[in-house]
Amino acid sequence: MIKRTTFLLAAATALAFAAAPATADVASFYKGRTVTVMVPSGLGASLGLYGRLFTEHFGNHIPGNPTVILTSRPGGGGTKGATYAYNAAPRDGTFIAEVLAPSVLAPALRNLKFDALKMQWIGSITDRPSTVSVWHTAPATNIAGARKKMVIMGSTGLGSETYLAPKFMNYYVGTKFKIVKGYKGGAAINKAMEQGEVQGRMNYYTGWTTVKAHWLRDKKVVHLAQYGPRIAELPNVPRLADLVKDPEGKKILQFIEVSEALGMGFWVHPDVPKDRLAALRKAFMDTMKDPKFLADAKKRNAPVAPISGEKLMKIVAAGLGVSPALVTKMKTVFGFKK
Repeated sequence: MIKRTTFLLAAATALAFAAAPATADVASFYKGRTVTVMVPSGLGASLGLYGRLFTEHFGNHIPGNPTVILTSRPGGGGTKGATYAYNAAPRDGTFIAEVLAPSVLAPALRNLKFDALKMQWIGSITDRPSTVSVWHTAPATNIAGARKKMVIMGSTGLGSETYLAPKFMNYYVGTKFKIVKGYKGGAAINKAMEQGEVQGRMNYYTGWTTVKAHWLRDKKVVHLAQYGPRIAELPNVPRLADLVKDPEGKKILQFIEVSEALGMGFWVHPDVPKDRLAALRKAFMDTMKDPKFLADAKKRNAPVAPISGEKLMKIVAAGLGVSPALVTKMKTVFGFKK
């Protein structure tokens, strides 16, 4: 028994000393450095809000306490920022990309120079159920009306769910949405709605509750449909999973809903060393439990329901593993070149 106890103590001590240099090395690397968090959209909508919230607290939990700054690289429904982060940004753990979640779907449909299956995820602040919504004066304010009358929908671009969702609904639900692309972020679409330039948009529900809560209060927007995790506050808004009857359409919807599961996720390049990745993942989860972070999130009406980086890796792997035949069908549905 004495020998066994001595052996166990020796083994535990060896493990502790083996782990210590890795932690020290990470702290030494980050000390005095600047870590950049990139938001792949404008900063005026919910993605920017969460990016700022995260940036303001994350550095306190990274070993070495580096300075953390925020930058923005909008365009292409999040694909411009993702392409930059994957191909041009530093690969040493000093550059962290927030995801505009639908962009992870885009490489399956178009020729883009990044691979979501190889991204190293550090965590997500919350998942993001979605709505397809219209301004209260739009020509149609329910699904039946949208099947009869044209409604103009704003979109940031082909890689964005602001394009994919209404395009999907036109094909499988029979709506008559006209999609206007090219807006530089959700805030620009919101402004266009308010000015009557467009009449609706796809939006994450947190986008309404954090940035446009007064629109909800004043009933300025009407939700036609919801998808992703069920939204408890919208019990009478139909779910796309119930509106779509075609089995193939349901599979495509499941592919789209990977975005909702990823939510407000953050990732680093595949080349970032594993010890730094582990440290960033721990720092992320520690941030999510930080009372100051949680108080700040509550003040901004920003829900927090953290998802680990390890779980996000599994979500992406499961959701993007679609058959070539389904990819071909999706290209037809969304109007991409085959």
